[in-house]
Amino acid sequence: MRFFADRCVLPGLAVPEGFRLRTLSAADCAAYNALRESAGFGAFSGKDFQAYLENNALPGGSFLIEEAGTGRFAASAGAERYLADPSFGVLGWVMCHPDFRGRHLGRAVCLAAMHRLSDAGYRTFTLLTDDFRLPAIRTYLKLGWHPYFSDETMPDRWRAIAARFQLDPDKL
Repeated sequence: MRFFADRCVLPGLAVPEGFRLRTLSAADCAAYNALRESAGFGAFSGKDFQAYLENNALPGGSFLIEEAGTGRFAASAGAERYLADPSFGVLGWVMCHPDFRGRHLGRAVCLAAMHRLSDAGYRTFTLLTDDFRLPAIRTYLKLGWHPYFSDETMPDRWRAIAARFQLDPDKL
């Protein structure tokens, strides 16, 4: 998917009550991996997590929403460099723990990363997602993201997604 910062205004960032937004640090590896696994992603080794923070994520660009009362990791997303094309920023590793879904934490953490990308001067952002991640795709569409047709299968795949949301595929 693609987001064009010059074509729309980024919505303001609001973190739901009872949660706080902060950036990830190297000390968060174990709890971050638990969040990753709860969302269906594999765990990072300590070395890979450190490399992600230092090489892929923009400085101050790995965001975490945690439950204020318990410190439990609820959602995360990253503002990242796109190594294949330095003119693009990446919204990456968006995830929400199943216990916290439906509270708009994914929206909030995506916006934190999108604002960081914009502040870094990126005007076009990209992201990768899976077709079955429909709640995430709905969030991206509501935030102003657009389908990107990277291969010949994409038009049919996006028509199927639009049908699931009862949307006109030509208006996505």
